[in-house]
Amino acid sequence: MKSERASQLLCMVTCLTLVVVGMCGAEDPFLTTEECLACHGQKDLKSRRGISRYIDPERYGKSVHGAQVVGCASCHTGITEIDRRARIPHPAPSDPNCSQCHPRVFEEYSRSLHAQVSKKLCYSCHSPHYSVSFRHLSGADRKAICLKCHDAWRTHRWLPQMNLHFDYLECTSCHALNAEIGIIFSLVEGTEGPQEHVLDYRRLVRFIEPGRKGITETLDRDADGKISDEELQAFMNRLKEQGMPEAALRARILVLKPSHNFSARGEQTRNCLLCHSTGAPFYSKLLLKLPEEDGGFRTVPLDKGFLARPGQRPFMEDVYLLGESKIRKEDLEEVLSIVRRIGFKWIDVIGVFIAVFSLCAVGFHALLIFLTRKARGALPRSLTIEPLPLPVRVWHWLHGLCVIVLAFSGIQLRLPDVFPIFASFLNAVNLHNLCGLLVVVDYVFWLAYHLVKREFRARFLISPIGFFRDVAETLHYYGYVIFTGETNPESSARRYPFDPVERMFYLAVMLVLVPIQIMTGLMLYDVQTMQPAIVALGGLRVVDAAHLLVGYLIVSSMILHCYFHTLKKYGRLAA
Repeated sequence: MKSERASQLLCMVTCLTLVVVGMCGAEDPFLTTEECLACHGQKDLKSRRGISRYIDPERYGKSVHGAQVVGCASCHTGITEIDRRARIPHPAPSDPNCSQCHPRVFEEYSRSLHAQVSKKLCYSCHSPHYSVSFRHLSGADRKAICLKCHDAWRTHRWLPQMNLHFDYLECTSCHALNAEIGIIFSLVEGTEGPQEHVLDYRRLVRFIEPGRKGITETLDRDADGKISDEELQAFMNRLKEQGMPEAALRARILVLKPSHNFSARGEQTRNCLLCHSTGAPFYSKLLLKLPEEDGGFRTVPLDKGFLARPGQRPFMEDVYLLGESKIRKEDLEEVLSIVRRIGFKWIDVIGVFIAVFSLCAVGFHALLIFLTRKARGALPRSLTIEPLPLPVRVWHWLHGLCVIVLAFSGIQLRLPDVFPIFASFLNAVNLHNLCGLLVVVDYVFWLAYHLVKREFRARFLISPIGFFRDVAETLHYYGYVIFTGETNPESSARRYPFDPVERMFYLAVMLVLVPIQIMTGLMLYDVQTMQPAIVALGGLRVVDAAHLLVGYLIVSSMILHCYFHTLKKYGRLAA
């Protein structure tokens, strides 16, 4: 903030000096702005080609140049006098030389993509007569500057969750990689959209504690100039308990200090990990915007641990960046030291444990079968397995292939810096989405086929009569009898093709896990459209957690399915 004010002061002094000594071309230092606006302040003033030359005096006075008393002749060089008797009272001015007052910005701009591929000048984007300070522009105002020339909706079709990115980000968040970016939090009441209201000083004044000057001092109890997670949590609890149950935080990712060195086209701007990781630039600067008595706002730094706090908080339901909880390479190296603070990453820990445990269990079971082969003697006669109908076989292999691709692309999404399986992160995202949609179509076909053929009763019906006895008998066979060489129990033989354990297993996978995975996947595929359903289920963090945990369970179920199907096919479960 101080550096920006110093830069503005230097610009004002420089321009005034140039006007006085004539370096900007204003040989007559007494040619005032008022004299220029005497003509250019007329709304009907036009050039010979019919182009309006009107300058709104009120808007100009509120602009950066007008507020700093930068005269017209400081930029419009070559105009030394005005001849009011002539139809055009002065000669055409030369193009403004913005670099004289803005050397640092002009140097940055000269290295940017705009300077390399076009002849656009500064005032093609920034109106010199009406421009305001960068910090006074909203995110929408900043995007509007870029959208005057760029069709972002056409050029960003490759971007996952495009509309969601456009709602929360301004263009330079990604295209000006040297800009200083941060997350600005505002105190609001109500839900996102038209019903949301930013809380002003008048609404919050009753929450100021006695002996403290304002809202900022009430929040910053230890007066260290920074709001800690505990201080913010306590204040939000007070709001909710004392008449504002819908009080919440609204987060916006904003450029705090701009850069005019825009990035080139290509993968540099398509690197999702620039944002979707805990090392994202805007995580380094978190600010809370608080109202003040004079009607303005004051920004106060937030502790960086604010976002890393474990658990879901009701006043931060929409403050979650997809992928922020994935395990990094550093986490794997220091896993023992971060267990206490791992937060939402516990899902990965549990999921990996389930998958590894399934592999170990299968491996141990196969090892016991191998070691007891002599005790069993000759292999018993294998079951005669009738081939499945062609549609079921096609579904089975397509479903299995898609789940495998989903698993591997999901591994890259969770550990992109450790397993770049499909090269770029974006490749993994697109492949994951494609296979997910194929699974949806595949599942609808499977469901419709079994309903039409009326095979659900034969394949998946679980009768309570003797079911638990049969399950216990089948588990006893898998856990002990199979190693002795005896045949499978009668309960399995008479209910072929699926024994009681398989029925329970497939029922859980196909009618519980897969539907949950499909529904949560569709919500994550288009977060903006599915926002009401996401909120109803507890927020984006909960949906993401459910999708991830069920994904680990499905991977583990595939391991078990392949192993026990192999046992049955190759004769270990003889009739």
